[in-house]
Amino acid sequence: MHTFITDCFKPLGLVALSALFMHSCTPKADAPLLEGKINVTEPTELALVYDYEGENIVTELTTDSTGAFTYNPVLKAGEADLVIYVGQDIYGAFVKQGCSTHVDIDGTRATFTGDNLDRCRFNNTLYQSFSPWTFKPTPDHPFQLDEWNTNLQQAYERTQKAVEAVSNPEARARYQRLADATHKYYTLQILSLDRMMNQADNEAQADSLLATIDPNADETRLSGLINYWYNQANLTPNMGRMIDLTTFFTAQINAVDSALTNEGNKHSLYNTLTTMFFMYEPSDSDITAFRTAIAPQLAKAPFIAEDIERRLAERANQIKDGDTLPSDPTLIARDGTRTTLNEVIQGKVAYIDFWATWCAPCCREIPYFEKVWKQYKSDSRIVFVSISQDDNVSAWQAKVDKDQPGWPNYIFEKISGRQFLDRMGINAIPRFLIVGRDGRIIHVNAARPSDKDIKSVIDAALAR
Repeated sequence: MHTFITDCFKPLGLVALSALFMHSCTPKADAPLLEGKINVTEPTELALVYDYEGENIVTELTTDSTGAFTYNPVLKAGEADLVIYVGQDIYGAFVKQGCSTHVDIDGTRATFTGDNLDRCRFNNTLYQSFSPWTFKPTPDHPFQLDEWNTNLQQAYERTQKAVEAVSNPEARARYQRLADATHKYYTLQILSLDRMMNQADNEAQADSLLATIDPNADETRLSGLINYWYNQANLTPNMGRMIDLTTFFTAQINAVDSALTNEGNKHSLYNTLTTMFFMYEPSDSDITAFRTAIAPQLAKAPFIAEDIERRLAERANQIKDGDTLPSDPTLIARDGTRTTLNEVIQGKVAYIDFWATWCAPCCREIPYFEKVWKQYKSDSRIVFVSISQDDNVSAWQAKVDKDQPGWPNYIFEKISGRQFLDRMGINAIPRFLIVGRDGRIIHVNAARPSDKDIKSVIDAALAR
């Protein structure tokens, strides 16, 4: 597999399989599938996700000021294992048409009442125990092999207890397969980190695990193992390196179609490959050619076809060099005071860093950003600004307290920040932006501070 992704994406984490069997519930007139309350004091965004044949069905909600929310869609398969994202916190639940469950969320603790409690508790244990944040190194929490392995074993033991408590035999067997696959996924991740960080000689161990992956099992998709399988499958061994973007990704999708029989697993990989294709900012003609070439696959995965159409439509309204900022988001300083982006810029040239504490490439740019800032800190014509998109405010505060940056640092207010990032099309970080004195964007995707040409780029912006 050619690995192209170098920026940070907020991880989606595990997704869950729509169940294929039914439990009985006492019908409740007008009772929602899931209602809950989060221990917050202001409206809070959350996302609820389940898997349906390789498609992530996502519902985004905002609680009221007391933290209450209601989730009550028509489920595509009648029931689903559900993942709940509240900022960087992850929870799990099980929902079924005709049944109703209540969840109280307080910090990392989720307490369930109502129907299907054993399956709710399993999903919550799975997603919390195997949270991607637990196994993601950061500059402040670097990789340690023994610690990571201990965390993995403890996660598996907690999940195993939750599996054993599931009463339905079919559900229990399926959850066991999912727990085992998830354990295997993170074992492979730890082996990879050990090779990368410590130059460990563990390829034989990894290869033996990779050989046990069933590419057509649902749990392979749901655990993320399908990506490890694809990486080592070498589906197009005779393809030369000097080929165009459309030909490469079309060949990959055709190869996946031929190699797999599980349509959900196919759809998952089609979606991943299509997302990677768009990362290269293809031309409209490239997109049209790609869409035509994979038409047979899109016919069986209409959600991907719809996503391609959405991306094409968004390109027409995409923010570009010369445009003004699409909105004026609220920014929160370390001391809690609030301002807006336009107030911070104040008619100056602005070099803006969009980052997050969980993004290792972002953190690697900070020393370079400081170096560039020092070169211009006495120049009143320019302002340097770092804006975090962290959901975990405490993590951002701790990072700012540790680094003590000399330039303005803010975190987005959640709602206006999300709207700004969406309208800017910023879905990967680190991302840098240069705005001119007239308020128009000079570089919508500016050079990073580590770029050797960054000084000439900034000098040119000041000269305008």
